[in-house]
Amino acid sequence: MSHVRILNKHPASAEKKPQSLRKKPIQSRAQFTLAALQESFVRVLVERGYEKMTIREVAAVAGIGVGTFYDYVPNLRALAASTIHKRCMDTAAHLQNTVTEQEGQDIRIMVKALLQALVREGFGKPQEWTALLMLERQVSSAAALRKIHESYVQVWAQAIRLSSVQIQHDQVILVARMAHSLSYGWYSHDLLFYIDDPKHSRSITEIGSAIVGIIELASD
Repeated sequence: MSHVRILNKHPASAEKKPQSLRKKPIQSRAQFTLAALQESFVRVLVERGYEKMTIREVAAVAGIGVGTFYDYVPNLRALAASTIHKRCMDTAAHLQNTVTEQEGQDIRIMVKALLQALVREGFGKPQEWTALLMLERQVSSAAALRKIHESYVQVWAQAIRLSSVQIQHDQVILVARMAHSLSYGWYSHDLLFYIDDPKHSRSITEIGSAIVGIIELASD
C-alpha cells in the first residue's frame, strides 16, 4: 500500500487557529460540490501525499475550477480537516444504525456487530483511512477532535443502553469511553501499523472479549 509522509506545511502559529469552510453547503448543489472536493482530496492524498498535492490538482479531479475551490474552502488544510470530520461522522452514523438494528440483543452480540461494522468501514478502504488517520492530528482542531470522540462515545453508550445488560445510569458514559478507547486503539493501530503484516491478524474475538469484560464488570 502507499505510505503517506506528513510534513509541516504551515507554521506552528497557524495550527492554533482552526479554519472552517467558507460556504455553508445548504443547497443540494453546494453539498454535491463540497462532497466532490472531499472525495478528490482523498484520492490525491493517497496517490501523491499531503506535502505534494496542490489545490489545482484537487480541483481538477473534482471537475471544478480553482476559483470554485476557494468559494468553499480557504486552503488545503481546511479541506483536509472537513474531509476527515465528515468521514469520521459518517462512520459514527453507520455504527449508530448498527446499534439500532441490534436493539435488545445480548451485549456480546452488540459488541461484535459494532466491531464488525468498524472493520467494514476502515478495512474496506485501508489506504484512504490510513492516510486520513496520519493527517488527522495535524489538521484537525481540538474542538473537532473532541466532537468526533464524543460522537463515538455516544454510540457505545447507546449500544450499552439498548443491549440486554443492566448498568447504572451514571456509569454508562464512563464505560462507553473505555469501550471506545479500546475499539479505537485496536482499529487505528491496525490500520497504521499492522495492515501489511502477514503475521498479524485482526481478531474481533479478543478485543470484543475485553470490551464485554469491562461492560459486564460495571454491571455487577
